Amino acid sequence: MDFDWAKPYPEMYKMCTAFQMFELLNPIKFKYKQLQQFLQSGPECGLVALAMCMGNPTRDTIEKLYKTAKMKNYTHNGEMFSISDMTALAREYLHGNNIKIHIFNGFLDSDVIRNFLLDGGVMLVPYDTAKDNSPGFHKGHKAHWAAISGCILTEDDFYVIARHGKVRNIAIWKLKVLADSNRQLLEVSPDRINHDIKYKLPEGGIAGPLGLNERSILIKYL
Repeated sequence: MDFDWAKPYPEMYKMCTAFQMFELLNPIKFKYKQLQQFLQSGPECGLVALAMCMGNPTRDTIEKLYKTAKMKNYTHNGEMFSISDMTALAREYLHGNNIKIHIFNGFLDSDVIRNFLLDGGVMLVPYDTAKDNSPGFHKGHKAHWAAISGCILTEDDFYVIARHGKVRNIAIWKLKVLADSNRQLLEVSPDRINHDIKYKLPEGGIAGPLGLNERSILIKYL
């Protein structure tokens, strides 16, 4: 078993061989932008994912993002449940003539997203986490953010390459599964709402027009 295409990226090669991902042996197309990893502390997954896209995911960077988000009333404790607030924060820190950022509304498993990733685009995507941190289905109760910085097209399927703040390794998921998870973010967990920690929610909740359901952020490095 060999994954010659992945050998230039040790973390990718390790993932493919360790988990015997035979379905990825001979991809038709492959695109990947390496991002640095950073483990989150508390409800700051969105800030960590954004810092990864900035190329400087340090504790100082996370704190700077948090202070800005809190000052602008985007968050109380680091949580980011509004797609519009998350996009505004991304535009403030990923500014410049060589970067274009916009919100994508709709089902992720589409030609638009596949072509965007194959062209080198990066995404910030909210989804529900399963126990192994892969995309799950909990109606938004386990909402989390990931940075998508690559893709793998095979004869049978389309995969995305992700990083997020809960693990050190990259993750490889089917785009369809991530899309299904992203489209069922309907409510914040009652346990979170009833907890002593206060969360900043958008008007209309996470399923509303300012929320996370069927929404993601596209970042194009021109």
